[in-house]
Amino acid sequence: MAMIYCSDCGAKHSDKAKACPKCGRAVCNTDKSVLVYVLLAFFLGGLGVHKFYAGRSGEGVAMLLMGTIGWALIIPGIVVWIWALVDFIVGLVNMNNPEKIFRK
Repeated sequence: MAMIYCSDCGAKHSDKAKACPKCGRAVCNTDKSVLVYVLLAFFLGGLGVHKFYAGRSGEGVAMLLMGTIGWALIIPGIVVWIWALVDFIVGLVNMNNPEKIFRK
């Protein structure tokens, strides 16, 4: 068990803690990169690949189905690309807050 510092208040706490005991900020213990998430959202967002990477398989399946089969109906295909664009922007905004993107 290693000790880490909170990115908000600087308090030292265990790396196994789910939140900082001093300020309550959620700790994201993941080795996944937000940059990879953003790039996947930009280039393969219509297929939901970034959702699978983030551990959100249900949303990934929905985006995959809407992005492939949905184009037969036109509207779901357009909706999934707008959804991917929103995820891309959310990823950019939360580059320093991976706990808002990745499943714990």
